[in-house]
Amino acid sequence: MGDTLYAGVARKIINPPMGIKRPGIRLFSDPIQGIEADLTATALVVSNQTSKVVIVACDLVMISVPVTLEIRRRIGEAVNTPVSHVMINFSHTHSGPALPDYIEDTPEQMRIQRQYQDKLIGWLVAAAYEADQQQQPCRIGADWGESPVGIYRRETGPDGCDVLGEDADVPIDSAVGVIRVDDKEGSAIATLFSYGCHTVTMGPRSMIASPDFPGPARRLIENAFGGLAIFLQACGGNINPVHGIGYEVDC
Repeated sequence: MGDTLYAGVARKIINPPMGIKRPGIRLFSDPIQGIEADLTATALVVSNQTSKVVIVACDLVMISVPVTLEIRRRIGEAVNTPVSHVMINFSHTHSGPALPDYIEDTPEQMRIQRQYQDKLIGWLVAAAYEADQQQQPCRIGADWGESPVGIYRRETGPDGCDVLGEDADVPIDSAVGVIRVDDKEGSAIATLFSYGCHTVTMGPRSMIASPDFPGPARRLIENAFGGLAIFLQACGGNINPVHGIGYEVDC
């Protein structure tokens, strides 16, 4: 009994209000005017008799380090685990809302962002608490796959300058890490998959909130296997989706 694993998963919708800006100084700064698909936060809690870890994956570009630390602290208190055992991962969708620490804006815009951030913190803590309450005996497996979605995005233009484009000759990491958490009968509780690529397929001129490609990927996995799918952004710094954004006008 001492080595029995338990797991629980829960999801909250974290849609922003209309009129909030997206994070981006040039390409992605237009206010959000609609919701293409729900932005979500999904929490997985895994524990045994001695330790408990929490993973929360969010459809957001980023949250500042101080605010993230405060969220981790509050989650740790809510589920009775050290802050070091709480991880928050951001999908980095640019079709998500900006938060107050991103860049100073008008007083009205900062008010909207602060109000959204306050609600967001509550949603993330609630997701982790709900996942903790739903724990059941589980088993875990892991493997690797690959995806051709990404391409190196630093392209050398005709003038020799570095631009945001595509360079298929530069090797990238196409690995997709997968962790499956099942109940004791073999039904999926959660499927975690990790891939490094900017989530920018929607384009900078869409002016809508969207989880971008992780959203359809999650739905595909959930429809095929059940449970909840959790996308974890890996090292996607200079990787864009093939035929994603560049400095050209997005149509």
